[in-house]
Amino acid sequence: MLLAYRCALASPSVTATAVEASEFPSWADRHGVMGVPAIVVDDRAAWAGSVPEPLFVERLLAAVGVT
Repeated sequence: MLLAYRCALASPSVTATAVEASEFPSWADRHGVMGVPAIVVDDRAAWAGSVPEPLFVERLLAAVGVT
């Protein structure tokens, strides 16, 4: 989650919000969250699990169609 917040601080085009899946199960179900951490981009599950910062940014850009 820290990397998502850092990306949000770096760009006004990015927002980051942490959601406790066990407290909001309907949100987790709606977004296909099966494990944590889970990254959701544009209301769809992008990937699950912790990744190094360069890979996080690469996956974030790929999820929004920027390569």
